[in-house]
Amino acid sequence: MSTATLAISTPASVQVRFNSAWIISRREDMTWFIGSAAAGYLAIALMWAGFPLLPLQAVWFFGVDGPHVLATVTRTYFDKAERKKLGWFLWILAPLLLVGPVAAMTGHAALFFLAAFIWQQIHVVKQHFGFVMLYKAKNRERYDIDRKLDRWFLLASLFAPLALFILKTQHWLEGTSLSPGIIAAYSLLTAAWLIRQAIKWRENAQMNWPKLALLAAVVPLQWLALGYGARFGTAGALQAAIPLGLFHGLQYHRLMWFHNRNRYSTPEALERNGLAARLASSVSIYLTVAIVLHFLLTFMPQVLFPGQTVQAAIWGIAFTHYCLDARIWRVRGDKELAVALRLA
Repeated sequence: MSTATLAISTPASVQVRFNSAWIISRREDMTWFIGSAAAGYLAIALMWAGFPLLPLQAVWFFGVDGPHVLATVTRTYFDKAERKKLGWFLWILAPLLLVGPVAAMTGHAALFFLAAFIWQQIHVVKQHFGFVMLYKAKNRERYDIDRKLDRWFLLASLFAPLALFILKTQHWLEGTSLSPGIIAAYSLLTAAWLIRQAIKWRENAQMNWPKLALLAAVVPLQWLALGYGARFGTAGALQAAIPLGLFHGLQYHRLMWFHNRNRYSTPEALERNGLAARLASSVSIYLTVAIVLHFLLTFMPQVLFPGQTVQAAIWGIAFTHYCLDARIWRVRGDKELAVALRLA
């Protein structure tokens, strides 16, 4: 092979290996879907250094996490077409508002709040899993072994630290010897996943860099946040939720705005989707509505009616968000959603 041939072919192979498809763009994805993990790492560092918890909780609760829960309203209850599609499912809010108060009044408040925290973390895990699937679809990953390994590695990376957190903070689980087994199984799975990445690199296979970057951001954050929170016992759920919720909420806001702008920007959207289309006219309107709804529906009831029963009831709003999210982001079979996310 001549030197000239090498000069032409080498850059092409390098380009194929490093060329990746992004959801929005490399800059936007790295900033919001991946780089926003920095907010979670910063929160852990500040808490570790002794920074007061209350200001961090306020930023998380009022600025990111709470509004992201209510942002779901902008493309469900406020969307005329989506209301028709979801139908009766939108009324799931009513029974979910009652679950917490019933548990509190029957003496099961502690078990309820533990279950709420676990559901919250499952919801966070599902979002990260969804982003990984989006990057796999965008980059047309088709190897069955990668699909299975990525799935199990991601789920294990996010659920193993949650399981260890529960085992360490729940007194009724004291004496169990599950932790060493969880760590050993996770270590073996991680080794298998890393070996697979090394094989792909050695074979000059195309690497899915957005997916790998996301995993590199979220996996250590999950272990650090839940590990740090476990130091405080059952109360440590807040210390764990703040960094994980900051990353999760920032991701969600950017994806929601990307979807809303794409879906509701057409001339016929106002007629078809109603109020949802009006709210997509500017990001400031979208964020203002999400923050105001959070303030009125989540914060004010707890101020006016302080107590465990009302606090438990408010979780019903978050539960509704979890249930709706499980329905409205299913790309398969929803061509309009695929188009809005630039997958079709």
